[in-house]
Amino acid sequence: MERQKVTLSNSKTILIAPLDWGLGHATRCMPLIDLLIKKNHRVIIAGNGDSFYLLKEQYPELTFYELPGYNISYAVGKNASVHALLQTPKILKTIKQENKSVAEILQKEKVDLIISDNRYGVRNEKVKSIFICHQIALQAPNRMRFMNPVFLKLHLRQIHKFDALWIPDETGSNNLSGKLSHGISFKIPHTFIGIQSRFSNFKKTTSFIDTTEFDILIVLSGPEPQRTFLETELKKKFKGRTESVLLVKGKTENHTTTQDDNITVISYLNTNDLFTALQKAQVIICRSGYSTIMDLAVLGKKAILIPAEGQTEQEFLAETLAQKGFAVECRQDKLDIDAALEKLKTINGFSAFKTSTEKLEVELDKYLN
Repeated sequence: MERQKVTLSNSKTILIAPLDWGLGHATRCMPLIDLLIKKNHRVIIAGNGDSFYLLKEQYPELTFYELPGYNISYAVGKNASVHALLQTPKILKTIKQENKSVAEILQKEKVDLIISDNRYGVRNEKVKSIFICHQIALQAPNRMRFMNPVFLKLHLRQIHKFDALWIPDETGSNNLSGKLSHGISFKIPHTFIGIQSRFSNFKKTTSFIDTTEFDILIVLSGPEPQRTFLETELKKKFKGRTESVLLVKGKTENHTTTQDDNITVISYLNTNDLFTALQKAQVIICRSGYSTIMDLAVLGKKAILIPAEGQTEQEFLAETLAQKGFAVECRQDKLDIDAALEKLKTINGFSAFKTSTEKLEVELDKYLN
């Protein structure tokens, strides 16, 4: 493994570990990683899956350790949320494995601070450990809403094992996560660190997307089999239409491009190419994952949001943001694309959210000085 070259004697070593469900947890860690590198600290990345490979490509000079994967699947259909809940034992087992892996990393590396993005086992009693999460109040499926207080209590029990909580959102009414992270009491220090997007103040370079023509941009990510199911369904909906479609699969293993009638399918776009595509797009279709929403908010875009079935957080966000006129909600089980496209013409979308690393710097200084 290659090591970051650090020249300052007061530099610290920080272990950062994003969750492996899609790419979002990794991309929202990029502003944090960039800030630490800028301050001449040494960064170690721990993770797995597509998000792990994305960060390896973005930061090849850093040190990487692989962690056990949660390997959560989201079934398609009305029982998707129940299927997700039944995987709780698997999650608890992975948390224990993560904790063991972190202990092994600490035997090899002198780590001054641990920052975990939604990985509950990435902590250690010998090192200050910070948890990043926007979804504290887990939402039960509609017919089980009475369980929300129980879910919150159980979730806080896991979060309170850390030394501090960082919430990637704004305080006050101008926020994105709503009741998922606001109005909750914590037993550990907690801070709203502001919107975190890799596209904040991003300066693009030349991209092949500059000369790629398309009318509609589809960006996919997230756990299987729902990612592939949505890809298949959207291809059926758009094949043969007059619009040209650029579909980004969000799969990092192989970089491939295929053409199917009016649909160009690209396996993966790096940060610069995706930024270019999002800025160029007049119509964007994507999941309502929180990191995607932060990206859209920073860019001041509007989109058709298709929440993954069973991911109650995505369902809540899509519904709430649609009510605010920021986006259009489109249910996967109905997938009425024509109606969604018409609705998109009537909304304003996000007013570009201003972001800065000021709050993040203040919080880092508390633990690194």
